[in-house]
Amino acid sequence: MGQLEHTMIQQVGFKYAGAGRMVYPGLLQLASFISMNGETHATAFQEQILRTVKGCASEHDKHNTFYDEYLAVMDMPAEFYLSTVARIFKGRDIARNDFSIAGQKVDISKITTVAVKVVEGEKDDISAPGQCLAALDLLTGLPDSKKAAHLEPGAGHYGIFAGASWRNNIRPLVLDFIDANAA
Repeated sequence: MGQLEHTMIQQVGFKYAGAGRMVYPGLLQLASFISMNGETHATAFQEQILRTVKGCASEHDKHNTFYDEYLAVMDMPAEFYLSTVARIFKGRDIARNDFSIAGQKVDISKITTVAVKVVEGEKDDISAPGQCLAALDLLTGLPDSKKAAHLEPGAGHYGIFAGASWRNNIRPLVLDFIDANAA
């Protein structure tokens, strides 16, 4: 954790709102995201530059629409980021059903009526397939009829939240699931 804090946490500069606050800068988050698929992003920008030179590009291209959202990152408070890494990923608090908020234990086994559906991307390079699916096993108080899962073929981490996979496949499944489980 010390190395993570030392390399990823920075102080907000004095000419910006929140001066002096410790954050995980959006720029570092973005650099991490892009580096995982650097070649893909480089190719996308090269192709967009060529389309622009040829006069075939417009402000509303899929490329621009995608990157307007993808590049819109913000600084994350250091305490939130470090706490998440320490508690969720290193300490496995949720996986051990030992998670608490403001001193109050959140007992996942007490979930008995709220239907839960997990959605994973087949090519997710941040949350590998199976991680969310494992969460369903933690819901020991919830009947199997209230649990569901979907693995989206070909989708990466971002793709399960936005874009064609979300719009055409995942969103309709989520809406159907909500409708099927509405009181």
